[in-house]
Amino acid sequence: MRALLPFIVLMRHHLGWVLLGGFLSLLTLFSAIGLLALSGWFITATSLAGLTLISAQAFNYYTPGAGVRGFAILRTAGRYGERIATHEATFRLLSDLRCWFYRELEPLGPRQVAIFRSSDLLNRIVSDIDALDNLYLRVLVPSVMAVITTALLALFVSFYDTYLAWVLVLALFAGGVLLPLLGHSLGKYAGRTQISSKAALRNGWLDLIRGMADLRIYGASQRHSEQLLSQDAQLLGAQVKMSWVNGLTSGLMVMLAGLTMAIVLFMGIERLAIAELSGPQVVMLVLASIAAFEVVAGLPVAYQYLGKTLAAAARLNEVLSSTSDVSYGDAEQGPDSGRVVFNNVSFAYQSTPAINHFSLSVNPGETLAVLGNTGSGKSSLINLLARFWEPQTGRISLNGLAITNYTEEALRRQISVMSQPVKLFSGSVRENLQLANPQATDEQLWQVLEIADLDQFLHQERGLDHFIGENGQQLSGGQRKRLALARALLYKAPILILDEPLEGLDLESAEKIIQRLLIFCKTQNTTLIMITHHLVHLERFDRIALLDSGELVEEGQYDVLARQSSSRLSELLID
Repeated sequence: MRALLPFIVLMRHHLGWVLLGGFLSLLTLFSAIGLLALSGWFITATSLAGLTLISAQAFNYYTPGAGVRGFAILRTAGRYGERIATHEATFRLLSDLRCWFYRELEPLGPRQVAIFRSSDLLNRIVSDIDALDNLYLRVLVPSVMAVITTALLALFVSFYDTYLAWVLVLALFAGGVLLPLLGHSLGKYAGRTQISSKAALRNGWLDLIRGMADLRIYGASQRHSEQLLSQDAQLLGAQVKMSWVNGLTSGLMVMLAGLTMAIVLFMGIERLAIAELSGPQVVMLVLASIAAFEVVAGLPVAYQYLGKTLAAAARLNEVLSSTSDVSYGDAEQGPDSGRVVFNNVSFAYQSTPAINHFSLSVNPGETLAVLGNTGSGKSSLINLLARFWEPQTGRISLNGLAITNYTEEALRRQISVMSQPVKLFSGSVRENLQLANPQATDEQLWQVLEIADLDQFLHQERGLDHFIGENGQQLSGGQRKRLALARALLYKAPILILDEPLEGLDLESAEKIIQRLLIFCKTQNTTLIMITHHLVHLERFDRIALLDSGELVEEGQYDVLARQSSSRLSELLID
C-alpha cells in the first residue's frame, strides 16, 4: 500500500472536489436508505391505520409522504451531483498525475530513461495512470463513506434495538471488509497479470507495426504473431479470472444481504411479539438493512482490482524512483561567446571507456571537423557537452565558463545540436522546423532548407506543408538528415554541433551542403563542430581533430597534417 502514498498526497490539490464528492455520496446513501426505510414504514403504517375509520382519519399521511418525495428528490439530485463531483475530481487528479509524472521524468535525461522502452513509458503514462482511477473513484471515497454511513446507521438503529444495531454492524463489516479482502486476495495476481500483459501486448504490437518490413523479409511474422496471441491469451485468462472473482464476491454479497434481512426480520418479529417494536418499525428496520448494503456493494469489486492499481502504481514508482545525477548552476552567460574547451576529460559508460584524458579547445567562429571510426568516442563528446552524461574526470567549459555553472535553459541556448539518429515528428515540414524557432518566418524556413539542399524537392511537393509521416517515414534517409540539419541551423545558437550530417548523401549533395554550411557559419560567426568518419571535404574546415578509442590522436590544419607522412591523417588518406 506504500506504493500508493505519492498518489494519495496529490489529492490535496483538489481537496474541494474530493470533499464535495464525498458529501454528495454520503447524502445520496442516506437518501437511498431513508427512502426505502420510510417507504416501508409509511406503507405498513398506512395499511394498519386503515383498519378502522377513526385511526384512518387521525393518521398523518402528508408528512411521511413529503418525506418520501424529499428523499427521492435528494437521492436523484445527490446521485447526479455525486457523479459529477467525483468524476471531476478523478479527471483532474489523473490530469495532474500525468503532468506530475512528466515533470518528474523530464529531468532524468537519456541516461536514466534509456533503461525503459519508449512504448513502455507511454504505456505507463497513459494506461497505468488510468488504472489509478480505481483508487480515487472506487476505493478511497466509497471506503470512507462506508465507515461513516455504517456508524451513523448503527446509531440510528440502536435507538430502537441495540442488538439489531450490532447485527447490522457485523453484517456491514463482513460486506465492507471481509468480502473486499477476499476479492483483493483472489484478484491480486490476476490484476498484476493484466497490467503486465497489457504492457507486453502493446509493446509487441508496436514492434510488429514498426518492424513489419523486416519481419516479412526474414520470415518472422508468424513467430511474432504467435507471441502476440500468447500474450493476448494470457491477458484474456486474467480477465476471465477477474470475472469469476467478481461473480463470486457479488453472489456472496447478495447472500449476505439476504441473510442479514432474514435475521433482522426474525429478531424484529420477536420484539413485535413482546411489543418492544411496532409493525411499521420492524418493516422500516428490515428495509433499512437491505438498503444499507448499497454502502458496501461496490467495495469487493474495487478491492478486487486494487492489485491492478498497486501494480500500476509500482510501475510508475519504478520510473519516478530514478534520479538524475546532473545538477545545474545559476549562470546565464559566460564572458566569451562560441568558445568550447575540453580539459583532460575522461568518461566511461559503466565499465566501458569512451573518452580518455581528452583535451581540445575550439575558438569562437571556428569550424572544426572531428574525425574518427565508429566507437571512437565522437558522439560521446556531444552527450557530455549537452550534459546528458557527466564526465568522471576533467572539465568542460563553454564561453569561458564551466558548463556545470549554467542553468539548463542557458546551456540549451548556447548549443544547437543535430544528433544521431535523427528524430523527426509526425507532421509537416513547417511544424518540424518550428520546433527550433516557433517565431521563424517562411522566408527563414526556406533559407535553411536551401542550405540543406531540400528546397527543390519541397517545391515539387506541398512546400512547407508537406507531411513527412511518423519519424519522417515519407522522406528518404538523406532527406531526413537534411531536414534535421535545417532545423539545427534555424536554432540561433553561437555553437553548432552536427553528428554525421552527411551520412547517406551522395558526393554532389554533400559538396553543395558543406559549401553552403560553412558560408552560413562564417556569416553568422557560429562555431561549428562537425563529427564525421568520412575523409571528404575536410580541407574546407579551419581545423580537424582525429579521435581513436576515446583519445585525441592529433589535431591541426588539414594541409599541414596531410603533408606530414607520419601523421595519422596522411595514413588514412593513403589507405
